[in-house]
Amino acid sequence: MPTFGKLDEYNEMENWRHCNERVNHFFEASKITDPDKKRSIFLVSVGPKTCKLEQSLVVPKDPKDKSFEALAQLAQDHFMPKLSTIVQRFKFNTRSQQPGETSATFLAELRRLTEHCEFGTTLDEMLRDRLVCGVHDLRKQRRLLAEPKLILKRALDLALAIEVADKDFSEIHKKDTQE
Repeated sequence: MPTFGKLDEYNEMENWRHCNERVNHFFEASKITDPDKKRSIFLVSVGPKTCKLEQSLVVPKDPKDKSFEALAQLAQDHFMPKLSTIVQRFKFNTRSQQPGETSATFLAELRRLTEHCEFGTTLDEMLRDRLVCGVHDLRKQRRLLAEPKLILKRALDLALAIEVADKDFSEIHKKDTQE
């Protein structure tokens, strides 16, 4: 059975979730579905240090008595303990646009910060509000606040349009002053 790619040993500097995603992609690409094979490949691929940790986490049982999914969850809980929702929301709610940061980059960073905020169905509203509240250009903020039924997509579109217009305006007037 051919396999695609290779699995590198887990490095604790890496986000555990990314390692786990790589393992799952490897299984999918290589069409590995047998639960025993998945567990064995997982234990071999994570390296001796993480394999030993897995053994410690399942004592008095043996890792071979656990599924790949159960072992991966044990490692997840060990390497990435659940974060405080309040702390994550604090980070989100205090993030403002940095000088030179585009609205698109600002929104992407806000999205990253929401990973553990548990906003659920209010995610787009929270992102819209933070985009409007955290924008550093007061003129842009005034324009966004003037929209009566502002949704996230419209907020981003307006913010980007203002940035493009500002850039174009600067370039036009830069040429005028050079002539």
